[in-house]
Amino acid sequence: MLEVWLLATSFPSVIYTVLLGVVLVYWAFVIAGVVDLDSGDPAAAAKGALEGATKGALEGATKGALEGATKGALEGLGGDGDVDLDIDGDGHETGVLAALMSALRLKRVPVTTVLSLLVTFSWLASVVAMQVVTRVLAAGGGLLSWLVLLAAPILALPLTILAVRPLSYVFVEKRVTSRADLIGKTCVVRTGKVTEAFGEGTLEDGGAGLVVRVRVDGGKALRRGDHALIVEWDAQREAFVVEPMAPILEEQSSK
Repeated sequence: MLEVWLLATSFPSVIYTVLLGVVLVYWAFVIAGVVDLDSGDPAAAAKGALEGATKGALEGATKGALEGATKGALEGLGGDGDVDLDIDGDGHETGVLAALMSALRLKRVPVTTVLSLLVTFSWLASVVAMQVVTRVLAAGGGLLSWLVLLAAPILALPLTILAVRPLSYVFVEKRVTSRADLIGKTCVVRTGKVTEAFGEGTLEDGGAGLVVRVRVDGGKALRRGDHALIVEWDAQREAFVVEPMAPILEEQSSK
């Protein structure tokens, strides 16, 4: 346990340790209801922490790396640091990130969830890799440490994809069909007939089908199996007003 702690608080794992701390604080706020799942800018906080930790590491001390990462994360969360992701002024970097997430099929899950898993797996990969490095070599080695820093997110990406894809079904937005969505659609009469005061029809919705109350005006005839066009919603009768499709099709074919 002590070895894991030492690795987690030394370069380069300290960077991912602080980022993991930011993730845990963020999710604590989400659970407490202080912030929404998609609120805030975790990417900005991550960038601030990464810059702070890297600056501290370059100064040569583990303590400096830890303090730098913590300060960078706080600046990123507070919006005081230089955390603008649009580095070229035209949204290029943001567009690349969105394209990458779309290509990896990660856009169905909130970006906060993706980044949280990526940071977690990066921290795990960094700690395990540095444990191997320190056991093989007496000293960690500066170059190997930097390689681990760069390789950890790459190693974490496949694990993140595997973990995120099952979650996509949890975050599927189910849109309820409104009455206005049905205007202009075609239904099939399911009752023996449709009158001004009686009748039902079915619509295909990609599932078991949708049953709606339908009415026809002007003494027009509609019977079971006929196709009808939904033209409006009648609030007084609480039903859809329909028109027979047969005359409409004959009129169009004659033109």
